[in-house]
Amino acid sequence: MGNGYATLKHPRFGAVCERSLEGAYSIPQTIYRRVRKLARNRNQSVDAVLEAGVTMVEASTGPLESEVEAMHPELMAHYAGQYVAIYQGQLIDHDQDEIALLSRLDDQYPDEVVLMKKVRPLPEPELRHRSPRLVRNGS
Repeated sequence: MGNGYATLKHPRFGAVCERSLEGAYSIPQTIYRRVRKLARNRNQSVDAVLEAGVTMVEASTGPLESEVEAMHPELMAHYAGQYVAIYQGQLIDHDQDEIALLSRLDDQYPDEVVLMKKVRPLPEPELRHRSPRLVRNGS
């Protein structure tokens, strides 16, 4: 955890996080079994069930990401390097320890979608300035 991706504490899925650069995902066996059983019961593929779950999480958290962007300067000033929890546009908790924060969120917000993210500096945009150069033949 803590690789720069947001962690969502979702009431039906628990902590959903960790994406590798190769595109491979590792999930606990117990969760895979639940997804596979749900896929069989719905006559769908495992991929389709996972995609539906991700779509549901995205739909419920889309506005959160833009709210976090707007809050970023204040979060950097007070909570740089810490994990913050955002619920309904408000900072509700923070901690250096991602697991401790997730545990508190599970206790205090068991049926709610809460965005949990590590506060990091935004990447500086790369600025390129192209300057034309005159090249003369024979020179």
